Amino acid sequence: MRVLLMVKLPRVDWSPVELASRLTKSGVTYNFASGSPDPSLIPVTDIEEAAESVLGEYGSSALSYPGAGGLRELRVEVSRYLRRYLGINANWRSIVVTSGAQHAIKLLTQLLVKRSVRVYVEDPTFYETLAPFRFQGGRVIGMPITNEGMLVNEVVKVIKEGDIVYTIPNCHNPTGVCMSEDNRRMLIETAEERGFLIIEDDPYTVLSLKAPRPLRSVSSNVIYVGTFSKVLGPGLRIGFIVAPNWLRGHLERLEQHDFSTSTLTQLIVYKLLRSNAVDKVLSKARGIYEEKLKILVNALDEYMPNALQFKPVCGFYALVRLGVDAERLLRATAKVGLTYVPAGRFFINSSFRDAARLSIGAIKVERIKEGVKLLSGLIKGMG
Repeated sequence: MRVLLMVKLPRVDWSPVELASRLTKSGVTYNFASGSPDPSLIPVTDIEEAAESVLGEYGSSALSYPGAGGLRELRVEVSRYLRRYLGINANWRSIVVTSGAQHAIKLLTQLLVKRSVRVYVEDPTFYETLAPFRFQGGRVIGMPITNEGMLVNEVVKVIKEGDIVYTIPNCHNPTGVCMSEDNRRMLIETAEERGFLIIEDDPYTVLSLKAPRPLRSVSSNVIYVGTFSKVLGPGLRIGFIVAPNWLRGHLERLEQHDFSTSTLTQLIVYKLLRSNAVDKVLSKARGIYEEKLKILVNALDEYMPNALQFKPVCGFYALVRLGVDAERLLRATAKVGLTYVPAGRFFINSSFRDAARLSIGAIKVERIKEGVKLLSGLIKGMG
């Protein structure tokens, strides 16, 4: 009889986003949980045509192993995309293609985060990125956030060379706020003076006319993480890192360890960027998401006054306090077709069991107000 060795594995928790998304498989009418884009905005026909074009032009080579760092032709088009839509000037060689933004963050943490490395983040912030920092042994330190973004003046009091700032300065997840110009300037100038790293996570700026330009458009020292998940569809799994020269080669070599970025979908996104598909999506998406977010905020003001914790400017999210345990309430709301993400674990320094993240990404515009009204009624029923 073989005796199995007892191996102590590191703890890996389920994300609250994943747990909530499992409730959206069927029977959901009011989907405030999903971070996916509006289904009506995903350019299915353009993607179908691009796929046919890729297979016709490239044949079996479109299904071959990808090269480390991403296909050159895609990296060139991403460089043009960044310059056109976001004001970021980046040589194609500085761009490393990844399997979505989450893969990008995982690669960066593997390279940059060792045990006890201090990582300063907004408090609250996106849980999915907290997990890789902690898994690598990083010491995550939450910094206060207001309607003007991270309080950088608090960061500069304690940060040192070799530390990392991870920030979502535009259309923040989960609060929807944007970092002020003063905070941006202070953060970049202090990083250059003291030698700490800035990782900028930026899925939403391109979808908003209200968001400022990214930090990376001001400083080439910023490590920028972008994605096409919110524009073209998360299932394509195409994200990217704009890396300083000292980091790029290391990222390419590390990325070859998994080769997780599909050659086929890289070529499809390349074709979409070469066409007017992105223009068509953005021309509609910016207005739709702005309208949806406005409806959500107005509905919260009407049916759940004082629940909203920040004033969201752009992006998909609003952070609310429900006044009851968010995870326990979710079991009740899911039974009537309403889901959201309990957000207690998005916080670092406190535990708010009644915190919830509401998303306007996938929900139909006509269901937002009635969904908030229903949520309000369910909360009162638990009180």
